[in-house]
Amino acid sequence: MLAETVGAIIMIGAKGSTPQEQTVERALRASVLDLLDMLVAQDVRPVIVAGRDLDWLPGTTGVVRDVDRGPFHFGERLAGLIERHDLARVLYFGAGSAPLLTREELGRIIAKLLRHAEEPGPTVPAPVALTNNLHSSDWIGISYAREALPVIRQAVRDNSLAWMLEQSGMFDVRVVASARPAANLDLDTPADLAIARLHPDCPPHLARALANPLLDRIPIDSIAAITARDGGRLALIGRVAPLAWQALSKSSQCWIRAFSEERGMVASERAERGEVRSLVERVLAILGPERFFDELGQIVDAAIIDSRVLMAASGHYPGDADRFASDLYLVDEIVDPWVRAFTSAAAGAPIPVLLGGHGVVAGGLYALADIVAARRRAGRATDQES
Repeated sequence: MLAETVGAIIMIGAKGSTPQEQTVERALRASVLDLLDMLVAQDVRPVIVAGRDLDWLPGTTGVVRDVDRGPFHFGERLAGLIERHDLARVLYFGAGSAPLLTREELGRIIAKLLRHAEEPGPTVPAPVALTNNLHSSDWIGISYAREALPVIRQAVRDNSLAWMLEQSGMFDVRVVASARPAANLDLDTPADLAIARLHPDCPPHLARALANPLLDRIPIDSIAAITARDGGRLALIGRVAPLAWQALSKSSQCWIRAFSEERGMVASERAERGEVRSLVERVLAILGPERFFDELGQIVDAAIIDSRVLMAASGHYPGDADRFASDLYLVDEIVDPWVRAFTSAAAGAPIPVLLGGHGVVAGGLYALADIVAARRRAGRATDQES
């Protein structure tokens, strides 16, 4: 054990064989490579990459491959890695959890873990956990990893880990206030990839992976242009994060209608128990998908929809292949009839519609705020020159 260092664990799961799933998997692998470059440069050791297929990893010094074997349980797997590698302090990352994190931001997170807390001093509780989101954590740093093992073992997924540590009463769980909120973008769906490739700070490995014409099907460029326009009208629907909505509002001069519902549905396991309820889904059911989008097109110029809330509330929550096909408007590839009808109607809407998961109305909004701000600055510069 290296007492004065921080170790890192990156977990990457395998996607399916469809083009839409492979597109996301290639992006996740590329994002891991960018993250490895930063971790190694910050002298984080050991850096462990865990997954089923790791042959694509380069032989980078200090990077340990740990291949998944047998049935997978997130908490048991993470706890086992911490124990096997004797990690006193650990950073956990999902494969696509920090594509826009910078070396400077990572360095500050590591320094806070080494101090055990953000403020030095004997009055600060030692067991600290740092995360990007208390209710749906994508990455987390833990100062006393061994003490956290009983809680970690119970976590079914990473999204609930920060909340579980908070509820245990053992850890002071803190959400890291990043100087660049876009670092909260998580790559989970094709829509997240489309947003990331527009961002001016998209890192090199990821940028190359995102040069994929399949992502051209997602109308993010049109939505960014509408949002950057004075007086543009935008709808945000789903698990809309209030601070992300605020960031987008500050960077633009557009009118935003937001309907936020079912935040925390995964971390709380309401989705797993079939308890998700959505007012928007009820309106969608009453009007039918075509009329719903026609009505939406009467009041806004573009829409960003966290469609997973609607899927869960309707009882039609398919696997990655159908969900990703919906995000990419590959209507003919969708098996579930509800998802196919919904996606077809969105494709025929009189406005551009971005479909995705939680990220499009959370970290994706922070990234979109950066994109919009850059476009507005470029527009002002052009006006001044003319």
